[in-house]
Amino acid sequence: MKYFTKEGLQPSDRTLQFIKQFAYSYRVVNPNDGSPVVLSLN
Repeated sequence: MKYFTKEGLQPSDRTLQFIKQFAYSYRVVNPNDGSPVVLSLN
């Protein structure tokens, strides 16, 4: 039986870099009509 530990759940550095880059470039803008618009900045 395999046991799941905190050590086994650590993402790789490459995965963390991808998540950070995505979070930095992802924005949601709410114009006056109330419908959200998703933007990805480069």
